[in-house]
Amino acid sequence: MSIFREWQYIFTIQHLAAQESIGDAFSTPIDILDHEELFADSLYPSGFIHHISRCGSTLTAKALARPNGHMMISQGGPLQRGFWAHITKDWTRPAEPDEKTLRRLRTLVLAMTRPRCGDEHRAFVKFISWNVVYVDLIAAAFPDVPALFLYRDPVEVIASVKRDTTAALLTRGTDQGAFLTGLPREKGAELSDVDYLTACYARYFEVAKDAKCNLSLVNYRDLGPHSFTRVAEQGLDLCLKEDDRLAMLEQFRYHSKDDSNSSTFSDDRAAKQAALSEDERARIEETCADLIARLDHSKRNLFAKNAPFGGEDSQKTFARQHQ
Repeated sequence: MSIFREWQYIFTIQHLAAQESIGDAFSTPIDILDHEELFADSLYPSGFIHHISRCGSTLTAKALARPNGHMMISQGGPLQRGFWAHITKDWTRPAEPDEKTLRRLRTLVLAMTRPRCGDEHRAFVKFISWNVVYVDLIAAAFPDVPALFLYRDPVEVIASVKRDTTAALLTRGTDQGAFLTGLPREKGAELSDVDYLTACYARYFEVAKDAKCNLSLVNYRDLGPHSFTRVAEQGLDLCLKEDDRLAMLEQFRYHSKDDSNSSTFSDDRAAKQAALSEDERARIEETCADLIARLDHSKRNLFAKNAPFGGEDSQKTFARQHQ
């Protein structure tokens, strides 16, 4: 039986369904989440992964899932839209961290981390990218669970998204889109794909920069087999056995979105930089360069740059590095 090692939760469900391994399916009123005792046998999360998309989050999730006994819930369906839409009445009001909301969020996560095989002893949750806007609310429900925020040069992210698309674009012109970007709904509806995604990612960067919770930052360029032990041990407070550590590093040999482990990954950053026009790159950097520099220099960054942060100089450095 799979322990959620596919690169997204939905693909695990498809895999289990194809094997006729799911059993009975049913729906239930949301107030079942008021009964925490129903999930008393669930694994309490060992760590959360937040990210901006196309930034090594799948690689990180699959690496953490490799050791025997590790469960990874990767972008679980119940946390993609339904829960957040319910507590905000379809994004017409803020999500308040009141007792009921925190209890229901906690129970929803624990409902997904119930043991499947019986030998699981750690569970991790990778949230869909835009869930980072709720990072402090999630932390209020799980105040003792460490979390990572993985990010990347948005030029490269947007180049990847333009090729493969993303669900974030479906929110343009909606109340959810206004929430994700911080822009009026009508203004967001007028933006191009590049400018809309830039606004979304800038909001994610801003939220991560100002997060009050235990959130460690990792830039994609710092993520690799040479650094992952530090990410796991310092970013997620994991005490790793040597065989578990080596199992995690094994993932770096393969393309993260190939569940067959039959293909390898090659660095595509230069190609993605070249995929956007000079004007598009300039617009993205104008909005995001300062925020990226602040994340890179943050004390919460596991690989923080030594030079002190200085707004204009950091923007010039960012631009020079990505010419």
